[in-house]
Amino acid sequence: MEQDRQSLVPPLEVGPDPVAGLIREAIREVLETAVAEEVTAALGRGAWERVAARRGYRHGTSARTVVTGEGPVALRIPRARLVQPDGATIEFQNGVLPKYARRRAAVDAILAQLYVSGASTRDLRRALAPLLGSHALSRSAVSRVVARLQVAYRAWRTRSLAAEPIAFLYLDGQRVRVRADRGVTTAVVVMALGVRPSGEKVVLALRLVSEETTAAWHTLLEDLTSRALARPDLVISDGSPGAQAALDLTWPGLPHQRCLVHKLRNLLAVTPRPLQGALIADFRRFAEATSPAAVHAGVAHFRRTWATRWSAAVVCLDEAGAQLTSYTALPPALWKALRSTNIIERVFGEFRRRLKVQGALPTPEAVLTVLWGTLATGAIQLRRVPGYRTIVMAPAQAA
Repeated sequence: MEQDRQSLVPPLEVGPDPVAGLIREAIREVLETAVAEEVTAALGRGAWERVAARRGYRHGTSARTVVTGEGPVALRIPRARLVQPDGATIEFQNGVLPKYARRRAAVDAILAQLYVSGASTRDLRRALAPLLGSHALSRSAVSRVVARLQVAYRAWRTRSLAAEPIAFLYLDGQRVRVRADRGVTTAVVVMALGVRPSGEKVVLALRLVSEETTAAWHTLLEDLTSRALARPDLVISDGSPGAQAALDLTWPGLPHQRCLVHKLRNLLAVTPRPLQGALIADFRRFAEATSPAAVHAGVAHFRRTWATRWSAAVVCLDEAGAQLTSYTALPPALWKALRSTNIIERVFGEFRRRLKVQGALPTPEAVLTVLWGTLATGAIQLRRVPGYRTIVMAPAQAA
């Protein structure tokens, strides 16, 4: 019955676009002319033109189809052979259309962006069928695009950070599923995200680890310092003991802010459900305050109130110590950005959406490549932090 109903719905047909046809014809003329001019420059003479010293000769054209943003374009590419100093000849290779290239770079960029945004290979083939025409997208084509992403990712992860002043550093981790040893296992992607003095956010490092241990976080921080990242003014994390211990080893005494969103979750986990509404209200009393005095007064009120109502909540709150309110030493305009790790959580949210397509990625490098690719292809736009105009870095950092 379901098949009968589906057969009643006609497939969507896309008719010929006369404007696209005109654009393709213009593209054909431009590309063929550009290659012909390259041949003329390489040979030092035009067609049928005689010169004293012959550099080579033309020998017809070759048929080639290139997929552009307006669809496939059929070309006749001029060919030539160049004379070498020893008298031998070699085939001329033009720079406009590299050898074996069948798609413009813009089309590959679209493929990469769609892939890291959550489209499967099957989705890509279906979506791009009207554009590619008879030149159907193969699985290997997507694989080659992803391979180029991996090469770019390797260059990114080893780049120098010497010229990257960072005011605030965010640390967080996210569990992912990865295929390993003919099965599926879980691992953790740990991320370091920085905020520049201009307020711009930039992902500095990604690593795949088994757990958020001190050694795992220390390895990530060592990677940052080995690439010459200077000491930031403040670190914001979700409260991982491993991250705290690693920070103490890398930058002793560095101010550290615990994520208030994670702390509230911890408080709710130790508080009976009937009391949770009142606890949230008292927590927000200081978490959303707009002055240092109001923040500290709110924390004191929370302790007095819950010491008698449910003492486990006070024990959980005090576990963070001074790291609960480190953000109050900075201008209030920045507090919204500094009270939580929501900046990283948004990036991880996009990544989780991408993983729903495949369930588990095939290799550890594929996990990091896709996560980085969501940023590199613009699938995630990182806006400046609110209040960025009030960022004033410590003198050593600003220098």
